[in-house]
Amino acid sequence: MISENDLRDRLDAVDVPPTGLRVETLVAQGRKRVLQRRTVRAACGVALATGLLVGVPSVLLNPGGGGTTNPIGDEPASSASAEGPREPTAVPGLPTVRCAGKMLAVPAGMTTVQPVAVDTSGRYIVGNDVRMSELDTPEGKVAGVGDSQAILWTDGTPQALPKLGDWVSASAVNADGVVAAIAGPKDKWADAVIRYTGGVPHKLTPLTGKWTFESAEINTAGDIVANATRQSTAGNRIDAVMLWKAGAQTATKLPLPLGAEARSILDDDRIVGVLAKGSQISDLNSYVWTPQGKGTKLENPQGQNGSVYEARGDWATGNLWPAGAVARWNLKTGEVTEVAVDAPGNSINASGWIASAGTIMRDDANVELQLADDDVKGEPIAVSDTGVVVGLPFDGSSGAISWRCER
Repeated sequence: MISENDLRDRLDAVDVPPTGLRVETLVAQGRKRVLQRRTVRAACGVALATGLLVGVPSVLLNPGGGGTTNPIGDEPASSASAEGPREPTAVPGLPTVRCAGKMLAVPAGMTTVQPVAVDTSGRYIVGNDVRMSELDTPEGKVAGVGDSQAILWTDGTPQALPKLGDWVSASAVNADGVVAAIAGPKDKWADAVIRYTGGVPHKLTPLTGKWTFESAEINTAGDIVANATRQSTAGNRIDAVMLWKAGAQTATKLPLPLGAEARSILDDDRIVGVLAKGSQISDLNSYVWTPQGKGTKLENPQGQNGSVYEARGDWATGNLWPAGAVARWNLKTGEVTEVAVDAPGNSINASGWIASAGTIMRDDANVELQLADDDVKGEPIAVSDTGVVVGLPFDGSSGAISWRCER
């Protein structure tokens, strides 16, 4: 079994540049995987072992299998954390758009709230009040999730969604307010996928067998995809990407290659994700697959490796290394643009706007996300097609912030 020290040695061999990313930003960037990917204690304020590796598939974080290793440590966050959110250099000649920030109300009694996604219309926002397990396995790994409850904001009004099981973690929402979530027993990882319709939870039926789920994504139609690992499998590899069509109760298995991991499902049913053919960073590539499993590789700039994180419309975003830069792929033309900011490419909308580095990166404007109530600085993690941005307090405290930016 691979120990934490073994994993650190492998991560140390990866050439990742110094980064100004903070733990809270990385937790938010891993918003749909923060519970599932087992690399962060979301509520404990600990640092990742290595900077931009949150977007790396689990097979690379645990090469060769051998259990669920938790690469966390006690390293302090970068000194940049005290300076506020990092922002890219303003582009001369472009107008500046200033977006007013607002703290969202949260349900009574919730004290560890983090938003995770916004729908394409900007009307619905989802988040979670989450606490990681206080138990550790004999190998020193985080045992699982202690408690989590999903929150749905509709036009800014919060609703605590009912649980199925001991904990539920929302990860995506569409413009009809349908929420995709995962759920599990206390101090364990997710063993179920949940669909909320009208705020009512429905447990979906997976393929035959016992599974652990990493994430769930949804498109405008309401189709849900989830990455799944057989509970009998050693390690973190993805054994199946399951699809539940809108309204369907039972999953089908998508015909994707071994090592494929879904990151987004587009409105035309294409899957955008990553494929790891080995345990090295160079073995990782980003792809777009048709529902029939035909894949098109997304090219990286010369000398760079990359991982797509999220896609919407004709656009996808992620990160490149060793540059540590944000990447934007045009899914129609295959063109990739490198943005020289060492920060996560958190989210992208249909206009190609990227939520990253304390701001929204746009081709037509410089964006300033203004302070929220009580002069709270914020870090954006998701952006709708209508210009609604959602984020969390930069200091990692509980709460959700929304901004409305001009289109």
